[in-house]
This record gives sequence, structure tokens and C-alpha cells, in this order.
Amino acid sequence: MPEGVQLKFDTALKVRYPADPVEVFHVFTGREPVAFHQERLLTGVNEHLEIALIALLRELHIAIARAIEIPELLRQRSAEEELADLRELITLLTPGVYADDADLDTIAHALYLAWSAPSSFAAFHPEFMEDEDGEDLFLSVLIKAAPVVRCPLFPTAAGLEECVSELTGEDFNLPASLQGPVLFAQAQAQLRPMDWQLLHMDISPEDYYLLVVKSAAVARVITLGERFNTAFKNIF
Repeated sequence: MPEGVQLKFDTALKVRYPADPVEVFHVFTGREPVAFHQERLLTGVNEHLEIALIALLRELHIAIARAIEIPELLRQRSAEEELADLRELITLLTPGVYADDADLDTIAHALYLAWSAPSSFAAFHPEFMEDEDGEDLFLSVLIKAAPVVRCPLFPTAAGLEECVSELTGEDFNLPASLQGPVLFAQAQAQLRPMDWQLLHMDISPEDYYLLVVKSAAVARVITLGERFNTAFKNIF
């Protein structure tokens, strides 16, 4: 550490020991420093812990030392970048649904306000507030704007048929004898020739929020969802 530099109780300092397989974060938040240890061998865990720690520091308004590189996921992004990503996300989730680009722009703007300024959302988009049920505002807008169907975790074959038919607009038939993971696997097998991938929004422990995405767009949808704390996942 440079001579003369003093650490205050609102500073985060990341310390690396080159000869030691451990990285240590020292966080000075009040009476005494708090240390977070990482095993370098667990690269994925390291990355997630570092992102979580930096996000926590920001939330607590604790200064972050300039030597700490801010992960791309937490980089401050402009409103234009956020809007572009939201427009791309809604476009990938709604192929063929909105014929007018102005509709996509309106939804992207609504999502941006719900994400960045929820207190201002109702003033700009009162139409989205109808029948609001108190869920996370961003997710609520996304669910209303994209074709999403709520489905039980353990549906009957007939129930899943109805859900998938509503999503695709196509007749869908599943063997009545199937249930559980095999039922969803069979549904996906029938969707594959149509170039659809069945996903769910991981927002409830009690239900699936199902949607279908073009196969080539799945990875991009998952990446864009992560940027806005929304998990899109495969069911199996």
C-alpha cells in the first residue's frame, strides 16, 4: 500500500497475495474490517462472489477502491444502452406479435421506467397499471407485454397442452399417460421441429411462467435477462 494512504471506515480494499491461492477482500464499514475469502481454484464462485460483493458495496454507498475493476455486469450503462437491450429482449420474446416498431419502443420505454424509476412509471404508463397485483413492477410489465403463460409445476398432459397451444397458436397433443419431467421433455421434443424452445421465467416457487423462444435466440434471451435480474431457464 502506498505510504501515507489511510483507510477510512467507508472504503473497500481488495488484497491479492500472489504466492497464496487465496484472494481476500477487506471491507472497512465501521468499527472493524470485514474480510471475504475466495479460493482461486473456484473460478466461477470467485466471479459470483466478487459481483455480489461489489453490488453490495454500491447498495450500501461504500466507496470502492479505484484499483478494483468493476465487472461488466455491474458497469454503469447509459439510458440508451439499457433501452436498446430492453427493446432487443422484447423483440426476441415476441416474434411476430407486434407489427409496429412503435409498439416495441413503447414497451421498451415502459420496461426501462419500471426498472430505473418505478415511482415515475404510473405517470408515464398508466395503461400498464390496470389490474396491477403487487408483483415486481419490471416483471409485471414484462409478463403483460410478452406471451407468458402461468402453468403448475406438475401439470396434467391436458393442462400442458393448453399452455403450449396458447403460446404457439398451434394445436398441441401430448400422451395422457405422461407426467412430471417426461411430460415437459415430450413437449419440447414436439416444439423442436417448429424451431421453438420452451423456457420459464424463474420468478415463483409455486408455478412455471412459460414462454417459447426461437432456438437461436435462447442464449441471447438468457444473457439479456441476467442484465435485468430476470432468470430465463430451461425446465429440464
